[in-house]
Amino acid sequence: MVQQSWCVKIWGVRGSSPALGSNFLEYGGNTSCFSVDLGDALVVLDAGSGLMALGEQLMSKKRRRVDIFISHLHLDHVMGLFSFPLLYSRWAEIYLYGSPNTVRELAHLVEPPLWPIGLADCQAKVRLQEVRTDKPFSLARGAAPGLTVTALGGSHPGGCSYYRLDRDRRSLVYALDCELTGDAARRLTRFAGGTDLLIWDAAFAPGDLKPGWGHSTWEQGITLGQTAGAKRVLMTHYSTGYMDDFLREQEQLARQADSRVQFAREKMVIQL
Repeated sequence: MVQQSWCVKIWGVRGSSPALGSNFLEYGGNTSCFSVDLGDALVVLDAGSGLMALGEQLMSKKRRRVDIFISHLHLDHVMGLFSFPLLYSRWAEIYLYGSPNTVRELAHLVEPPLWPIGLADCQAKVRLQEVRTDKPFSLARGAAPGLTVTALGGSHPGGCSYYRLDRDRRSLVYALDCELTGDAARRLTRFAGGTDLLIWDAAFAPGDLKPGWGHSTWEQGITLGQTAGAKRVLMTHYSTGYMDDFLREQEQLARQADSRVQFAREKMVIQL
């Protein structure tokens, strides 16, 4: 049997807040959102403002089920959820995954007075799924047979979850909003071991790193990717102020250090 390839598409690349204007068109200005089409399931990683563009595509294709993994509740990672069009479609089925605290607070975030209606009142069938760290699990209700998901708690103010997807000798690791303090580098190296694609928090250029902010650099991502044996490393979650010209320069420096590195651009597609 021919194994189904994974189609990874990028919908949002920014951290903190969307970046608007002509200086942000090449790499993109929406906040974090990635989709992974497995053929028999669609996994979405984070619900930043890029989720709205993905939602428009899903509406046109009448994609019924979506499984969305939330790394944490900082607004740049959930702001797209409020206007996600599938929430208001009777035929849609949406599964939202996150740590117990994330799931508990998410239900209070998307409800009055912060939003006109709550998740329980949406027309779509919305299911909240708690995720435990370091214990592999499957998608809810038997979707995507053979797919294993593992979560890892990360170093970020207020906490954060990183996710690893594994099936048919393919794997992807999503590790945004991470600061390599304490034993974080060792834990992430083991977590990302041998992965086909490591999606990395390159919020800051090497000279701009701010200790205590819970973020990393592309330089650290290269080192960790090499140590973990990752086949490719995708840099993303750029600081809002980093314009296209600056990111282009940083990407050139990063690729000189490691040719397997790419900088994420919105609408970029990666086949695994």
